[in-house]
Parts: sequence; structure tokens; C-alpha cells
Amino acid sequence: MEAQSAATAPDSDPPSGAVGANPDATTPREPSAYAGGPGPLRGLGVVIALALGIWALVSRVETGEDEPVRTLGRIEVTARLRERPDRFPELGAYRYTYVLKYQVLKIHRPDPEGKHRLKPGDEIFVGHYKPWMPRSGIRDADWGESPLGGTLDQLVTGEVHRLALDYELQDLAPSGALDYCFPPATNRFFAIWTNPTTY
Repeated sequence: MEAQSAATAPDSDPPSGAVGANPDATTPREPSAYAGGPGPLRGLGVVIALALGIWALVSRVETGEDEPVRTLGRIEVTARLRERPDRFPELGAYRYTYVLKYQVLKIHRPDPEGKHRLKPGDEIFVGHYKPWMPRSGIRDADWGESPLGGTLDQLVTGEVHRLALDYELQDLAPSGALDYCFPPATNRFFAIWTNPTTY
């Protein structure tokens, strides 16, 4: 009797792919590249990277703080400009103060005399001298030698400003104020210094 071939011998493994074949016996198993998940050093690196990203975002916030805004006037606030006209009136050589509506976000220096007890959320009405100009260029002979201005280039609805304010608006406005805001005679201020923020 002829000897059984290796392919049909009872003790031999079935051919690869045949019914009953053991895949583990024919295909070596490679270790998983993700076995055990990321190591502790990798996890720590991710946490540090996230923390640095958050710090970078926070560090770019511009508060508008400088020496003039912290010292001029009697009140200092951060407030959002709520309304302004599409175009300020063109009145020839008349260098007027225009009153605009703001919403207070933060009080940095409250009124030392207690006449205006502001809180976040209050509406205030702020007169800006020559509102069509950058704040850095508004001081003139009508105002005098006292500081007046700021670093803000343009008054834009919705933007947030840091403001050094004083009251007695009609007395401070060099050529009078155009005031169309309602209610009248409530929380009226004159902007001594105005800076932009990214609040």
C-alpha cells in the first residue's frame, strides 16, 4: 500500500483557506500598534499643549488699561457701545460733542462722590468730542491743555471701550452737546479718555 501523502495524512494541518483550517497556525499575528493606549508622557504632553493654547488666547485679551484711563475723570468703566448713527452730522466748523448709548460691563473706579452708583448692566450716555475723529487727535484749543483723547480710532457699534468719564456733560463739552438719547438727563457723562478692548 502506498504511503499517504502529506496533504492527506491524518495528522497534517488542512491547507490554508480550507474548511477547518486554523488561521492562527498559518498567519502570524502582529502586535497592535495601539496596544495599551497612549503612554503617560504622551497624555501629559497633550495637557500641557492645551494649557499653553488657553494661555495664549487669554494673553491676547486687550483690557484697554493705561495710565490716563486709570487716572483721568472721576469714573472708569468698561462698557459696550450700543448705538451710534450711520453718519455723524456734518455741521461745518462746529466741533460738537455727540452723546452715545453704552451698556456698562465692569466698573473699575466708582464715583467717589456717590452721585452715580453704577452697576454692570446699567445704561449710560457718553458724550464724545468730535466723534468722527480718532480719539488721539481730538484735543484742541477749545479744550485746553488738560489730557483728552485715547487710543481708539473709530466708534463702532457693538465694540467694547474702556472709558475714563466725568459728569456735568454740558459744562465739559467744549462747544455744547448733541444729545438725542432717552431718557434725558440720566447718567450723562463726558468721555475724557477712550481706549479699545477685546473684552
